Amino acid sequence: MTFSRTRRLAAGGLAVIGIAGGLSTVAPAASNAAPGVFYGAIAVGSNGAWGRALDYGNRATAERVALSYCNGNCRILASFANGCGAVAKTRASYWGNVGDTLGVAQNRALRNGGYIYTWACTSNHA
Repeated sequence: MTFSRTRRLAAGGLAVIGIAGGLSTVAPAASNAAPGVFYGAIAVGSNGAWGRALDYGNRATAERVALSYCNGNCRILASFANGCGAVAKTRASYWGNVGDTLGVAQNRALRNGGYIYTWACTSNHA
C-alpha cells in the first residue's frame, strides 16, 4: 500500500437513523490509472450518504470523485492505493481505515466497534 489513513466522522444526532443505501454511488475509473497503481477513496457524509471511487490514476482524483458522488456534507474517510478501504458505523460516528486486503481494512475500521457500513477495493489489491 502506498499510504494509510484513519478517519472519523461524527454523526449529527439522529440525522443518520433511517438513511438507506439509495444515497450511495460507486464511480469506477475508465482507464486513467497508471499501470500497476490504482487509487481509491470512500467519502461519507454526516447524513449517512457515501460515495466511492475506484481505479483512478492518482489520489487527488479518486478523492475528488468520491466526494462528488457523496450526497451531503461529506469527508474522505478512506483513501488507498493498490488495496481496500472500509468504513464502520457506530451509534455516533463513522470510522474509516485501509489495508492491503478487504479483511484487513474491515478489521481496522471495526477497531472502534460498530458494523461495516461500506467498503471498496481497487482492481489490483492483494
